[in-house]
Amino acid sequence: MRGVAAACWVAIALLGSARAEEPATTSTTAAPTASAAPAASAPVVQETTVRGTPPDLAGRWLAVAWIELSGRITNVAVPWDITERDGRLQLTELFVDLPVVKEAMDKANAGGVAWKPTREELARILASWDQLPPIEPHLAKIRHEIWARDGFPEEVKAEPRSKDAIWVVSQRHDADPSGAPLIRQAMVYAALAATDGDYTGNYDGVSLAAAPFPIPITFKGTFRLYRLTGEPKPRGLLARLLDALAGCGARTK
Repeated sequence: MRGVAAACWVAIALLGSARAEEPATTSTTAAPTASAAPAASAPVVQETTVRGTPPDLAGRWLAVAWIELSGRITNVAVPWDITERDGRLQLTELFVDLPVVKEAMDKANAGGVAWKPTREELARILASWDQLPPIEPHLAKIRHEIWARDGFPEEVKAEPRSKDAIWVVSQRHDADPSGAPLIRQAMVYAALAATDGDYTGNYDGVSLAAAPFPIPITFKGTFRLYRLTGEPKPRGLLARLLDALAGCGARTK
């Protein structure tokens, strides 16, 4: 249990008070799917803060997390839309169903095994992107932080599950009153490798629920961020040097 708790270092921190934001690197938007939600629902505000110089992440993605629970795998798939505005990345999480892959995901979850979408399944998701059925997230606000290697705080550098990451995305979901007993959730994606335009790495999270006093529930696993659109731009010399130094650090420790 100690290992699970340690792996959620950033997630647990996000459940507390928010860190001071950096106005120069923070942008805010409302979820684009909110207009399709029931009229009584207010749009979910999503903020993105970028620290350091991340690689080119602009495009549409499918984030698939494989969460380890009692020897079984639970699959969670979330579409991300990352845009670049005024030179800054803006991450928007879409709250939608994925009917084109529902049968395959349900079968994998029933068997407790990892669901790894085929390129054909990913193509179907992209083709239906603008028609994906919206769902009510029961959230008031979302905060995304994208950390590049040159912007890692000390706790990221010290954590074994993230210290060798290419980049880290942390998310904090604050529930609205309709989401009770859930208070908030936090997730951390630490990308360790880039393969064929995708990214793979460690996934950690924690949920805070009131029952009747706040109880944190931690979970961990791995993930793959599948690129649906856009081609990665060539990485600059500085980024490649940082990657090389990260590898040297991992071997000498």
